[in-house]
Amino acid sequence: MGALLRRWGGFAGGPLLALLVLAVPGDLPDPARRVAALTAWMAVWWLTAVVPLAATALLPLVVLPLVGIGRVEQVAAAYADPIIFLFLGGFFLAAASERWGLHRRLALGTIALVGAEAPRVILAVMLATAFVSMGISNTATAAMMLPITLALIELARREAPDRAGPFATALVLGMAYAASIGGVATLIGTPPNAIFAASAGTLLGRRVGFAEWMAVGVPVAALMLVACWLLLVRVLFPVRGPLGGVAQLVERERSALGPWSAGARVTVAVLGLAALAWVLREPKQVGEVTIPGVVDFLPGLSDAGIAVGAALLLFVFPVSLAQRRFALD
Repeated sequence: MGALLRRWGGFAGGPLLALLVLAVPGDLPDPARRVAALTAWMAVWWLTAVVPLAATALLPLVVLPLVGIGRVEQVAAAYADPIIFLFLGGFFLAAASERWGLHRRLALGTIALVGAEAPRVILAVMLATAFVSMGISNTATAAMMLPITLALIELARREAPDRAGPFATALVLGMAYAASIGGVATLIGTPPNAIFAASAGTLLGRRVGFAEWMAVGVPVAALMLVACWLLLVRVLFPVRGPLGGVAQLVERERSALGPWSAGARVTVAVLGLAALAWVLREPKQVGEVTIPGVVDFLPGLSDAGIAVGAALLLFVFPVSLAQRRFALD
């Protein structure tokens, strides 16, 4: 109990000391006072180690733009290009998803939803792979989907040996292609996307945000995915008929995952908030109506700030107070 109180004392002490610094009268100009408050907050967290030291070091990227000290590009200059932190935040979100098994739940749920016909099984695997690859690297997504893919191939060899060859080839190729196709859909889907966005800002002065990229990337990825699936199952490796045992295999795998854990629920909530913030960050024009964006209320908010802020939430939100476990550690 004493250790728990010390931990929560340190956790709350950082923001409280920052508020105290802001409240104490003095001759410091407002920007300097805000920086001093953030420094005090970080010092408490570093000294007490209630949050991983490296995670505490990311606070300026989120806080300083929000309190009007400078744009994220200026704050991040002491670290690296801002697009790197969009990618870093995406890695943290992906790590939390993998830690709590969300990617496997998504893949198995998609297969269960689409059905047991051989072409539909291939489509389900491709859909799940592409969706996961929107937030996780292509290689990691393919590695995650490989055991599911091999289990389906083994099932096909047992239940329908006459169709197993074309089915296995189409399934493996579809999974591999879908991992690359899904990476096209978002800025954090694959490193070249982030490099392009950074180059566009540096060379052309054109900022490419998360929502702007998705407005083009998602339709392109969807068209590529459908075209790839049709080419595989209708032209190159035609497959027909049901694949018996798929429902039982999926149900067995889903049962092995067990009930949703607290960490999985926290991660889903943070992922949802991050996605919503990315999409709604900029104002939207619908005909003659302008829908306010999040930046209208938080002018310093950026895509990189959202990514790092979501990662920080995962580091500080407890999933088990008794065991002192967090969504990420």
